[in-house]
Amino acid sequence: MAYELDQYTVSLLHFEDGIKDETGKVWTAQNGATISSDKLKFGGASLLLNGTNQYLTVPNSSDFDFGSGDFTIDWWEYRTAITNTNEPVFARNCDTAFQAFLVGVCSTLGPTMISCHLSSNNSSWDIASGKLMGKVILNQWTHYALCRKASTFYTFQNGMLQETWSSSASLAPSSGTPGIGKYPYIGYFHGYIDEFRVSKGIARWTADFTPPGTAVLPNVPTNLTATPGDSQVTLNWEAITGATGYNLKRSTTAGGPYETIATNVAGTSCVDTNVVNGTTYYYVVTAINADGESANSNEALATPQAEENPPSSGKALLRVTMIDSSEREYRLDRTEIDGFVNWYIRTIGTGISCYSVNDIVDGSKEYLAFEKIISFKVIPLPAE
Repeated sequence: MAYELDQYTVSLLHFEDGIKDETGKVWTAQNGATISSDKLKFGGASLLLNGTNQYLTVPNSSDFDFGSGDFTIDWWEYRTAITNTNEPVFARNCDTAFQAFLVGVCSTLGPTMISCHLSSNNSSWDIASGKLMGKVILNQWTHYALCRKASTFYTFQNGMLQETWSSSASLAPSSGTPGIGKYPYIGYFHGYIDEFRVSKGIARWTADFTPPGTAVLPNVPTNLTATPGDSQVTLNWEAITGATGYNLKRSTTAGGPYETIATNVAGTSCVDTNVVNGTTYYYVVTAINADGESANSNEALATPQAEENPPSSGKALLRVTMIDSSEREYRLDRTEIDGFVNWYIRTIGTGISCYSVNDIVDGSKEYLAFEKIISFKVIPLPAE
């Protein structure tokens, strides 16, 4: 269940153990309205209404007379069809055209919008006539809320503010029968309703919010790096707060499609040993939590290569392949070769980020950035 009973709640139906109001009110199912486990947002069931003649009623109560006070009406719905321009969720009096309040699909905005109607006189919608609560979304659980705080009204869809307006008028009291799923004479809700709540004396939301039960996915991992080795690639990325693990994905084509090669990785590093030297691999990583998986991180590439041992003596040609596919070549003595190799295979995240190369032919010096290198090769040179 999403909500717990509190001092402001005047009606709360979870629809988990029948049509039961946690406040003690007794709702009656009309024409076979029932709960169903086919679709549910919370618990094990939700209310199912057929859109033809099914609805719920409850004896009249002053709990639903809000006057000029704060209030909130909110619910989750999984609407499966619209067959009429008037298909409400909740009405203060389900047998009368004008009443204190009416929320759902109402003819003022047409069959593609959820709206609310509010009256101070039970004869006209003078406080609100079709104020937008959001577009109709079929076959998907959607949260709606109507709130009043002092003289300001707010409507929300999935926690996003849809409309706000002001009125100091009091909502009309009523002696009629409150109902869920029926508009007087012509309209019935078609689909599922879950976690229906009416609150009196509180505006639970006055700005954008995250509805209870809404999936909150982890942030996207950043700064993924791929470091090639001999028959392996080492991946590193930054930790994401709230993530319970990470999924690592790989492709041999830039931009994917990617194949998941490791799931629920506990740390922020992983070594891919299922690689072929000389093949370029493209990696992304995602963060996961109980609600799902983030989008892909930045793409990192690496080309594993067999390790080249420098010559035991004399000179060698150092050929370095950069990430832009260009190549650098340097004629170096053994000391320089050893220095470069030791610098390159240093522990990831340690050591200086650049290495200076002194070419023994022309005496030039060039600085190589660690993260710009894909691979290198040492080619022995014949003795001069």
